[in-house]
Amino acid sequence: MCESLSCVWYVGYGSCLCEERFLCYICGGKFKWGGREAKGCKDKTLPVANKPFRLPHSLYFAKTSGGWGYGGVAFIPPEIEPNESKWIFGRMWKIKHAQFLEVWKQEGKCGLWYGKKIPLGKDEEGIPIYTITNTAILELNKPSKGYLRTMALGLKETYNLTDEEIAEYFVYKCRTKGNFARDELMEIIALAT
Repeated sequence: MCESLSCVWYVGYGSCLCEERFLCYICGGKFKWGGREAKGCKDKTLPVANKPFRLPHSLYFAKTSGGWGYGGVAFIPPEIEPNESKWIFGRMWKIKHAQFLEVWKQEGKCGLWYGKKIPLGKDEEGIPIYTITNTAILELNKPSKGYLRTMALGLKETYNLTDEEIAEYFVYKCRTKGNFARDELMEIIALAT
């Protein structure tokens, strides 16, 4: 359990929407559908809480992750998205500040991929809310099926969305249009259980 003053909310919007995947960064281990082996945090205390959070940013996939089948992974542009209809779904995890720093290091490949911390305000108790991304917009790269499946599971867990709603989200908010046929997306999402 963390005291309010030592806690932060970390907002995941890609694979860290999924609880089992996010907990690899806390406890260590490799997620079943992809990603690199995570060493975990020194303090393996589980998150105190988690809840939905809508990020005022758009989303895109970039870089090439060997752990995710050489597909792209999720990023947000560093700037606020003025068009609210393009805002994306996130899931915030209440963890200790020291854990956040370790998660950031594990996610960010020592600052090379996710080198920018973005403050997203504070909650009603004054606890700060952060997410991370790259300092600049990167060249797009199609995500792997395993990565999308992991995001889909996280969206089901956090928002209780239907498969059809997740497909719409991927096509219109996550820019997968042209990368996956709708039938292929529906198959990926249906396997996210």
